[in-house]
Amino acid sequence: MNITHQEQELRLSKIYRAMESAGVESLLLRSIPSFLYLTGTVMQGYIYLTHTEKPIFFLERPTARLSSPNGARVHFVRKPELIPDILEEYGLSINNGTAMELSQLPVTDFWRLRKLSKDETVSDVDATALMRKVRSIKTDAELAEIRKNAQIHMEIYRLAPSLYEPGMTDRQWQHRIEYQMRRRGSIGVFRCFGWRMEIFMGNLVAGKNAEAPAPYDFAMGGAGDSAMPFGANGTILKDGMSIMLDMAGNYSEYTTDMTRTYTLGEVDPMVRRAHDLSIELHEWFSENVKPGMAIAEVYNYCLGRVQDEGLSDYFMGAEWKSKFVGHGLGLEINELPVLTGNWSGCFETNMVIAFEPKFVIPDAGPAGVENTYIINEEGAENVTPLDMSIIPLGRC
Repeated sequence: MNITHQEQELRLSKIYRAMESAGVESLLLRSIPSFLYLTGTVMQGYIYLTHTEKPIFFLERPTARLSSPNGARVHFVRKPELIPDILEEYGLSINNGTAMELSQLPVTDFWRLRKLSKDETVSDVDATALMRKVRSIKTDAELAEIRKNAQIHMEIYRLAPSLYEPGMTDRQWQHRIEYQMRRRGSIGVFRCFGWRMEIFMGNLVAGKNAEAPAPYDFAMGGAGDSAMPFGANGTILKDGMSIMLDMAGNYSEYTTDMTRTYTLGEVDPMVRRAHDLSIELHEWFSENVKPGMAIAEVYNYCLGRVQDEGLSDYFMGAEWKSKFVGHGLGLEINELPVLTGNWSGCFETNMVIAFEPKFVIPDAGPAGVENTYIINEEGAENVTPLDMSIIPLGRC
């Protein structure tokens, strides 16, 4: 994504307001999402920000994609120990008012970077949390990118049934889908917040495999294999099972999130019952969520309806249940906010939310729908408005 001068200034102004609110003088950023947010590309190095100066980039190696439309200053450094002397030339420094991305820095890196301060003290404010809060409210340019990706995402899901052939395994079907995703520009990487979470392209689970819990904090699991214990595991797709397709809309720096459920032959009536409830919850979400509404209200309402319908044992997992029904998304698939029952904040205009009330029915398979919503002044706009009904395979 090409970040214009105006767009970069807008993003910087949001960061500066957050810095002032948090009581920090400067930021020293290192993470991939921070580079993507401020430059539109991935680089190795550091970004120094203070609200009185233009950004300063300290890069460890050259890149052909650096975009600095507002005249940001760029310095090449072989090691971070060179940074203080360069900052001194600008009358700046790393000090006890400098916040770093504590949730993402390895301890050894933190210790090393802390020594860049003359008295070896930095702010205890976590710049990771600060930046994730800033990124939770999208700009118009970000929303346009998300809308564009949603269109490609839906195109893949329309195509998916035609890629199925009788006798296939879950992996074979997923590989065909992934090929079509790559043809349409998928970057392949499924960026997650959390250094112990990794996945490629997305997830497809079928039948009993949906009961296997994921080692990550995702709504759906699947046994996968030993190197990637998540998702498809070679299950042969057979009559009587349901299949859940949850592939990423990662066609640029930004991503959308969408899930649809498929069936082969007749399935357990409980699958259809649970799926119908998921659709009902999406309709409620579309009609009721607005800026200012408490985020926790969504989770609590869903939990109440699930209990009313006697489906609590199957909601958001089988052996292990996720304690959320959605999340923010953007540069990472799991951004803020998280739709839990104890989240203290409210929905705000220009948040992007993946809402995913899902179920796992033992021995039959998964059920449910996930859509990407943009929260605007009128309410929750579904930008992945593909048919939410269960889709029969082999009849397309």
